[in-house]
Amino acid sequence: MHHLRTGKCVAKNRDSNHNCEDKKTEREIEKNCVYGFETEKIFEMLLKLGKRVIVYESFDPNDKDNDKVRGRGGYFSKEELKGILKVLSNKYKVELIRPERFFLNDETFSEIEGILRKVDVVCFSVEEQLQEEQSQ
Repeated sequence: MHHLRTGKCVAKNRDSNHNCEDKKTEREIEKNCVYGFETEKIFEMLLKLGKRVIVYESFDPNDKDNDKVRGRGGYFSKEELKGILKVLSNKYKVELIRPERFFLNDETFSEIEGILRKVDVVCFSVEEQLQEEQSQ
């Protein structure tokens, strides 16, 4: 999933002093950039390809992106992954598969923090909810 980040740097949203360009060369310095991830748009497209999307994703449980060679491909931080899962669980049927198996919803979402703190790889599935499931 982290390879599907946008080409637009969002680091300026976090740090008003962030500058994407080297003043000498006027070229972007990707190592300093953080690119966004458009969760809803990406999963809408993926779910057009099949009934269920299964994601096996590495992330950094320490909230630092030590793997970041380029902004676009860097792992998600724990907070980014939690945000993605929250957006998905509000719209879709989301089942955490690894490291523990359960469905994410308003009641179970609080458990995700403790789980993500213990691992650096997560596996989950996303699928459209049936109309009767949405109304419950």
